[in-house]
Amino acid sequence: MDESPSVESVPTGGTTTTTPSTTTTIQSLPTEVLTAIFHHLRVPDLASVRQTCRHWYEIVISNRTLMSRFVLSLRNFRIEDGCEQCRVLGGTRSTFEKVCLKTCTVAPAPVLWRTIGTQLAELSLSDCTITGQTLVGVLRCTRDNLRTLTIKSIKLDDHLIYDTPVDFRLERLHTLTIRSSFVYDALFHLFKRICPNLKAIKLTFSSYERWGEELVSFVATLRATLEAITLSYTKATGVILQQIGRIEQLRLRKVSLKSCFAIKENDILLLARLQPTIVHLNLENLFSASEQFLQALSAFLPQMKRIKLRVARITNLHRSFLANMPQLNYLKITDATQLKGNLDLSAYENPALEKLFVSAAMFSRNTLPRFFERCPNIRSLTLYQCTYENIHDLQLAFSHLKGLEYLNLQRTIDIGDSFFNRDVFDTIVMPFERIRFYPIANLRKLCYLNLSHCRDLSDQALMALRFPLLKKIDLRGLHVTEAGIASLVRDCPHLEYVLVDACKRICDQAVLYLCRDLHSLRLLNLESCKAITDQSVEHIVRHCRSLVWLNALNCPQLSEEGKARLRTVRTIRSLHV
Repeated sequence: MDESPSVESVPTGGTTTTTPSTTTTIQSLPTEVLTAIFHHLRVPDLASVRQTCRHWYEIVISNRTLMSRFVLSLRNFRIEDGCEQCRVLGGTRSTFEKVCLKTCTVAPAPVLWRTIGTQLAELSLSDCTITGQTLVGVLRCTRDNLRTLTIKSIKLDDHLIYDTPVDFRLERLHTLTIRSSFVYDALFHLFKRICPNLKAIKLTFSSYERWGEELVSFVATLRATLEAITLSYTKATGVILQQIGRIEQLRLRKVSLKSCFAIKENDILLLARLQPTIVHLNLENLFSASEQFLQALSAFLPQMKRIKLRVARITNLHRSFLANMPQLNYLKITDATQLKGNLDLSAYENPALEKLFVSAAMFSRNTLPRFFERCPNIRSLTLYQCTYENIHDLQLAFSHLKGLEYLNLQRTIDIGDSFFNRDVFDTIVMPFERIRFYPIANLRKLCYLNLSHCRDLSDQALMALRFPLLKKIDLRGLHVTEAGIASLVRDCPHLEYVLVDACKRICDQAVLYLCRDLHSLRLLNLESCKAITDQSVEHIVRHCRSLVWLNALNCPQLSEEGKARLRTVRTIRSLHV
């Protein structure tokens, strides 16, 4: 029977009018509202939404943010047409944007890949057994949307790749990563034919035939689109850099040469002169950059935005080399001298800096406040394993960094609980100049805090932390208990990532506070928390609704039954027990 719309009688000045009443249903909500609702769902619920109706299915698969949450991760699995697991997977008619295979045996399975790979954007093959022919078949089935391909620790037969016919192209592939593998010339030859629009090549911990002429040829083929090249931990030499730098029409923007020990200062300067468009440069673990090198580099690369390097201690650089790089916003420097003495930060002053990473440096009195007064826009600060003549200089520095969002003080042995509990007060530090201490607790925009292995911190430090926007905290190796955790979850309720591994005093009660009171908890690291028992497993199973990553390795009081229960938690994608 048809239903007619209901009407309501509304008196108006002695007369009665009828107006139809409308009922809003979830099916009538606009697409934008439904999309916003779907963003707050857990992955299992989002999967159910995708199977509800065609309209909701289209909303999910057309939104990259939602689709990126669907990850197919298989470990120690055999993939081949006809096996029962593949039939079940293909029968679900599910599509994924990201597929990660680790230590899998991959045999030809075109039916399966055509089923699950129509929306595939990221494919990662790690420690897998796969032939060149099968790899080509997989890429053929995922060619429509594949954007990122990662190959790690895989040995391919070069002669089989040469003999494999190629009748397709990966038009949308923009990033190719080959890690811990031997790259035959045949593999470069294959990707030259099928990757016409590649933007980034990443070769790390990998090697190649002869001196790398096929690599240079590969780069030359992609000169119209290639913007980034990573050769970290390879046998790259100055000859390869010179050959790549001289390729006509090549305009590199990002170059990473971390731990390429055969490369010298002159090789970098020649590359900078040939490729002045470089804006990101990683020279970590190479030579110790001298004052003359820094000045020459800044002259060749005025558009530089990010740079990572080791430096010899600079004391007489009167004019900052960063003055020639007005757009620089990220700087990572490691003091390479390993000698007693202080790092002169005045050489690196730049008001455009937004991210600063300093490792293994010693700071003299008043150095940090003076530096941050001239660099007030820093949002991310890492002071790794640094030492200070006066630790309270850090508090003075915070008065200039009120927009700080990321703070890493890992292995800072000079800070204790009093560093956080110190009240704001005035102190005379210079004649006729009054400076106010600014405790870390007043950094209201802080989203990330790393205090790992700061050995003198305890519960008192956690009780002083009040960061309403904090999402990630690293407390590895601290002497904290359930009392400090209870205060932390109360004053930082939006935490999503919590690392308390190697905290020997963390117990089941602390795990209860984390799981019950942090409703957005996504990552929890409990490795080597030897006091936790199966009661913690019960807390995780009962309260964690958003947890996707859990590490409970080296927890001797967890039983096999408890570990088995953790494997049943549907939301956890990555479990380490």
